Amino acid sequence: MSSDSEDKSKAAYKALMNAGSSGFNAVLGGGRHQAGQYARLEAHGFYSTASEIDPANAWYYNFGSQALHRQDGNEKPRALSVRCLKD
Repeated sequence: MSSDSEDKSKAAYKALMNAGSSGFNAVLGGGRHQAGQYARLEAHGFYSTASEIDPANAWYYNFGSQALHRQDGNEKPRALSVRCLKD
Protein backbone atom coordinates (compact mmCIF):
# COMPACT_ATOMS: atom_id res chain seq x y z
CA MET A 1 0.00 0.00 0.00
CA SER A 2 1.12 3.56 -0.52
CA SER A 3 1.21 4.07 3.26
CA ASP A 4 3.83 1.29 3.48
CA SER A 5 6.29 3.25 1.37
CA GLU A 6 8.53 6.01 2.69
CA ASP A 7 7.70 8.26 -0.29
CA LYS A 8 4.02 7.18 -0.35
CA SER A 9 4.67 5.18 -3.57
CA LYS A 10 5.45 8.27 -5.65
CA ALA A 11 8.62 6.69 -7.12
CA ALA A 12 6.66 3.57 -8.12
CA TYR A 13 4.00 5.76 -9.74
CA LYS A 14 6.61 7.66 -11.76
CA ALA A 15 8.42 4.47 -12.87
CA LEU A 16 5.19 2.74 -13.98
CA MET A 17 3.61 5.66 -15.86
CA ASN A 18 3.93 6.24 -19.61
CA ALA A 19 7.60 6.95 -20.44
CA GLY A 20 8.63 5.70 -16.98
CA SER A 21 11.69 3.56 -16.40
CA SER A 22 9.80 0.25 -15.97
CA GLY A 23 8.23 -0.03 -19.43
CA PHE A 24 4.78 -0.69 -17.89
CA ASN A 25 3.35 2.53 -19.40
CA ALA A 26 0.24 2.91 -17.22
CA VAL A 27 -2.56 5.01 -18.67
CA LEU A 28 -4.98 7.09 -16.59
CA GLY A 29 -8.11 5.55 -18.11
CA GLY A 30 -10.48 5.94 -15.16
CA GLY A 31 -13.05 3.24 -14.53
CA ARG A 32 -16.67 2.26 -15.03
CA HIS A 33 -19.16 2.06 -12.18
CA GLN A 34 -21.82 -0.64 -12.06
CA ALA A 35 -24.41 1.81 -13.40
CA GLY A 36 -22.36 2.03 -16.62
CA GLN A 37 -21.00 5.51 -15.90
CA TYR A 38 -17.33 6.20 -16.61
CA ALA A 39 -15.39 8.46 -14.27
CA ARG A 40 -11.92 9.85 -13.47
CA LEU A 41 -10.58 9.64 -17.02
CA GLU A 42 -7.09 11.18 -17.18
CA ALA A 43 -7.08 11.56 -13.37
CA HIS A 44 -6.76 7.95 -12.19
CA GLY A 45 -5.69 4.64 -13.66
CA PHE A 46 -7.35 1.65 -12.03
CA TYR A 47 -5.76 -1.74 -12.72
CA SER A 48 -7.42 -4.92 -11.52
CA THR A 49 -5.29 -7.83 -10.33
CA ALA A 50 -5.85 -11.59 -10.43
CA SER A 51 -5.65 -11.70 -6.62
CA GLU A 52 -9.16 -12.32 -5.35
CA ILE A 53 -10.48 -11.18 -2.00
CA ASP A 54 -13.59 -13.29 -2.54
CA PRO A 55 -15.49 -14.50 -5.65
CA ALA A 56 -16.96 -11.03 -6.30
CA ASN A 57 -13.99 -8.76 -5.40
CA ALA A 58 -10.31 -8.44 -6.21
CA TRP A 59 -7.34 -6.29 -5.24
CA TYR A 60 -6.54 -3.41 -7.59
CA TYR A 61 -3.99 -0.65 -8.05
CA ASN A 62 -5.01 2.99 -8.25
CA PHE A 63 -2.62 5.31 -10.07
CA GLY A 64 -3.80 8.67 -8.78
CA SER A 65 -2.65 11.87 -7.10
CA GLN A 66 0.91 11.22 -8.34
CA ALA A 67 1.16 8.02 -6.25
CA LEU A 68 0.40 4.30 -6.55
CA HIS A 69 -2.17 2.87 -4.15
CA ARG A 70 -2.97 -0.85 -3.62
CA GLN A 71 -6.63 -1.15 -2.69
CA ASP A 72 -9.17 -3.84 -1.94
CA GLY A 73 -12.80 -4.17 -2.85
CA ASN A 74 -12.78 -3.91 -6.63
CA GLU A 75 -16.16 -5.28 -7.62
CA LYS A 76 -15.36 -7.28 -10.75
CA PRO A 77 -18.24 -5.83 -12.86
CA ARG A 78 -16.72 -2.32 -12.50
CA ALA A 79 -14.60 -2.87 -15.62
CA LEU A 80 -11.15 -1.68 -14.62
CA SER A 81 -8.09 -1.81 -16.84
CA VAL A 82 -5.89 -4.90 -16.91
CA ARG A 83 -2.36 -5.51 -18.08
CA CYS A 84 -0.98 -8.95 -18.85
CA LEU A 85 2.59 -9.38 -17.66
CA LYS A 86 5.07 -11.99 -18.80
CA ASP A 87 7.07 -13.77 -16.09
